[in-house]
Amino acid sequence: MNSTLIGVAAGLGLAVGAAGSDALAGPSVSTKWSETTLNLERCKTRAESAVRDAGFRGVKVLQFSVFGERGDYSAMVRCATDKGLVYFVVAGPQVDRTNRYVENIGEGF
Repeated sequence: MNSTLIGVAAGLGLAVGAAGSDALAGPSVSTKWSETTLNLERCKTRAESAVRDAGFRGVKVLQFSVFGERGDYSAMVRCATDKGLVYFVVAGPQVDRTNRYVENIGEGF
């Protein structure tokens, strides 16, 4: 291998390593949970309202969870009513916002 190819390969390795460390950092994730006595359907209805009221759009209601998006942020409310719990999660690039958004959803629930 000539010296140019060795330099390119080394540079590529450094670039991949640097990109890999950024990728490993990943998004910020904030969570919160509360006890609930609601049944599953009522929990999902309240979760849907709380997610919408917190400014999230594209809301999807699934079997046990409600999802929404707000720019680079994603929210999920999981209704584990058989366990007496509701679980709130927000992920995105800035932890201060994920904390604020998860609090807003939890308080709105």
